[in-house]
Amino acid sequence: MARRKKQNEDESQDNINNESDDTFGLPEIEYEPINRDETKEVTEEPPAQDYTVEPEVEQQQVEEEQAYAQSTYTPAYEEEEEQKSSVGTIILILVLLAVLGAGGYYYFGVFKPQQDKEARLKAKQAEDARLADQKRIEEAAEARRLADEQRRADSLANLKPAIGVIESLAERTGKYYVVIASAIDDDLIMDYAQKLSKKGVSSKIIPPFRKTKFSRLAVDSKDTYAEAQAQADAMKGGDYGNEIWVVKY
Repeated sequence: MARRKKQNEDESQDNINNESDDTFGLPEIEYEPINRDETKEVTEEPPAQDYTVEPEVEQQQVEEEQAYAQSTYTPAYEEEEEQKSSVGTIILILVLLAVLGAGGYYYFGVFKPQQDKEARLKAKQAEDARLADQKRIEEAAEARRLADEQRRADSLANLKPAIGVIESLAERTGKYYVVIASAIDDDLIMDYAQKLSKKGVSSKIIPPFRKTKFSRLAVDSKDTYAEAQAQADAMKGGDYGNEIWVVKY
């Protein structure tokens, strides 16, 4: 049939070449009656063929299967190593958690309370120091105030009157007097007393007593002989010279 079909194709090609003028270069459609016998022969299935795998292809398939098996197979020792690695990771995580827990306990349970305690102690010490400084400042201010008052009192006590007082003793007092002058003439003693009075010095005139006939002029008096003598010694070499003595009257 193939030979016939080839012959028909050659004849068709000759007809196309001969009748090109009538078909204007277009292919001519060939109509052919259907042969039912040929159609049946074509539609019949070809007999089964026996396929054989060549040795090289078979060897390649075997190698691929072995490679796949090796890639998917995990040896037992590798599984054991993986298990050990997992256990080690878990242990490491537990150790880290324990360390973090211990660190947190130490910080919040020991370190921070100690720091807070030290901070409170330092604050208390600073407050105590501040109060102590304030107390010292107040005490110093009070001491200065008292010193100023004392100076004012001393100034008032040492302030000499414009005119000294002259007192003539009429009777004995039992005190010790610091005497700066004596004379038989009472007028001389009075003149000296008036002179001192103008300088603001008060004085006392002791009249003659016992066997003495001299009147004496005293500028100070004490309750004891020692006090009077100390005052007399302190006044020597000053305005009254060295002739200063003590008399009990």
